[in-house]
Amino acid sequence: MKDKILSVVIPCLNNYNFTKSALNDLLKLPDDHEIIIIDNGSNDATQSLKDSKEIIYHREDMNRGFGKAVNIGAMLSSAPNILFLNNDVRVKNNYNNWTKPLIEKCPDAIVGPTMGQLDDNFNFIREANQVLPGKSYMSGWCIASSKEIWNKLETPRKTPLFLVNGMNVPQIFSDELYFCYFEDTDLSFRARELGIKFEVVDISVVHFGKQTSKQLNTYQLYKTAREVFIKKWKHNIKK
Repeated sequence: MKDKILSVVIPCLNNYNFTKSALNDLLKLPDDHEIIIIDNGSNDATQSLKDSKEIIYHREDMNRGFGKAVNIGAMLSSAPNILFLNNDVRVKNNYNNWTKPLIEKCPDAIVGPTMGQLDDNFNFIREANQVLPGKSYMSGWCIASSKEIWNKLETPRKTPLFLVNGMNVPQIFSDELYFCYFEDTDLSFRARELGIKFEVVDISVVHFGKQTSKQLNTYQLYKTAREVFIKKWKHNIKK
């Protein structure tokens, strides 16, 4: 068996049909990739993935939020590079090598296909397939880097210690203060403070968007996360 070069971490909550369709595409990648599904307490057929020998499946007994899910996935990964990917995606073509431009940039940058941009008061402006100026961030639906870079972004815990299989789960990708939304924005702001570069690359993946959050109270989740973000980063708001 080849040494792994990329761990693909996919958090999910229900929406089995989306997850299964994404896996049908992702499992066409070469065997130096590993696919890690973090099931955030699904009550649908997502639980059947535990029997798959082609993926790593980890289940939580409740919805712990996107932040905890991706951090668990990072801890379980074995490759030197990690891609965090939403489950509501499809690969259009290049099934065997669409991750190549991501992997090539992982040692030197945080990389993905899109960036988002906020105004001076942290209101969302736009998302684009290019590097954006100002208060911008790498979009978290598809974002990759090396473990070396992710480890630089580990944040001190302000929440109780969280264990999986008796092991500490580090806050690498996501500050778990954010249950859903603004994790990628917070990460990007932390990365920028450390001088970590961002790279936008073109990959053949389609993102449907909001398939998990729409099961919940999307407006309230976004509002709460934005309040947490503003409290943490208010010193960056333009006076």
